[in-house]
Amino acid sequence: MTLSLIRDTVQQAAQAITAALDLETEIVDESLKIIGGTGRYAEKIGSYEENGDLDSPFVYASCLRNGREYITFEPGSETFYAAKEKEMAEICCPIQIEQKAIGLIGLIAFTPQQRQLMIEKTSELTTFLRIMAELIAGKLVISQSNIHLQNTLSSLLSSSDESASFQNIISVSDVMEKVKQRALQVSQSDSTILITGESGTGKDLLARCIHEESSRSDKPFVSVNCAAIPEMLLESELFGYEKGAFTGAQRSGKLGKFQLADHGTLFLDEIGDMPLHLQVKLLTCLQNHQVDPVGGEAPIDVDVRIIAATNKNLEEMIEKKQFREDLYFRLNVIPIYLPPLRQRPEDIELLLTHAIRKFSQKLDKPVSAIEPEALSALLSYHWPGNVREVENVIEYAINMENSSSIGLSSLPDKILSRTSAAASARGGLLKDQLACAEREIIAECLSRTGHSLEGKRKAAEILGISESTLYRRLRALDLL
Repeated sequence: MTLSLIRDTVQQAAQAITAALDLETEIVDESLKIIGGTGRYAEKIGSYEENGDLDSPFVYASCLRNGREYITFEPGSETFYAAKEKEMAEICCPIQIEQKAIGLIGLIAFTPQQRQLMIEKTSELTTFLRIMAELIAGKLVISQSNIHLQNTLSSLLSSSDESASFQNIISVSDVMEKVKQRALQVSQSDSTILITGESGTGKDLLARCIHEESSRSDKPFVSVNCAAIPEMLLESELFGYEKGAFTGAQRSGKLGKFQLADHGTLFLDEIGDMPLHLQVKLLTCLQNHQVDPVGGEAPIDVDVRIIAATNKNLEEMIEKKQFREDLYFRLNVIPIYLPPLRQRPEDIELLLTHAIRKFSQKLDKPVSAIEPEALSALLSYHWPGNVREVENVIEYAINMENSSSIGLSSLPDKILSRTSAAASARGGLLKDQLACAEREIIAECLSRTGHSLEGKRKAAEILGISESTLYRRLRALDLL
């Protein structure tokens, strides 16, 4: 959650404070970025105080870390005050949500008269800043809640999506047919399911299909992306909160996703990104079939079927103390692994055909086939983004194509460059053929481990080379 979401409100608050007190105002967010300001600070909006260093020993960074107010009438004499504008006094008040500082308001004096006012009215000014900080925090919570309410409505409406059926999972490969058979078999159960697989393999679609085939199909299917919701909001999003639970909370309280999914299915996507402290609360919820809303006095019974999904290796995360082992076993009752496209190449052409039909209708263009050269290039591509990347590539190609068949020239540059490199390498020097092979090996490895720092570190281990060597080869092979 960041103050930049309500940038206009923040600036209006800064102007209101200055208009009321005749003192200059500065408001920064949790990264020390100036979001609102008056006077000389208005020109600095968008820049960073203390160079954006949150570990800085100076006042603003310290206030964000400890969440405490700061008052000084002799800033020039204080070691930890980074005075740049000849300030003569300042009152600094943190903006907090759930006891975590997400920004702060600085009230600054630049004249002896302003300084004297601060000295005489310290208590009143501090109280006023607290009120303004609470108003800003409340506005941010409400704004964020509205966004999540829209997402919740979309999730509820999507529970009746006709495309969420096993017939719409496009495949002919044995490995995918076994996945569908297992998923269909367990759909009637209430047991918890953990779907694993790389990004873009269709974990969300499989979860929806299981729900649609279950006895809960007439009840809500509620989806939560644990990686997309800010950590401070995730607890209240999942478990809800009672009225008055925290500053900015809705007067009537708020139902959490567990309550919204009561008697239905709750899909916890990207479960590997859930903070450790919430994993404990989730485990308790799964064991007791009850939720404890934030600020609530008693637990509430819920009847929810859980389907979780992740593209991370949870067992490795357990070894690194990043994921709770007891929660893993609670979630991994029925494991389902969705294989990447490189493990089911016989599905690629079928997926391409389906994507052409889908996007030719969506874009209203009469494209119905693929030229042989283009098809060859697409079939030889390693598809690190899996099914999602297939759809993106075909949507791009149909946008570029002016005939009824997708030609080689309409494909994205990343596919054309690899096709060209492979063709030239096959008939070229040994070093060119080796470079092409090396490129494919590294690209395939990264598609399994991911392109994050941790993914590259893991790829280097698998390939038996140092991280510095991997980065050097990535640059040389134009894979960065």
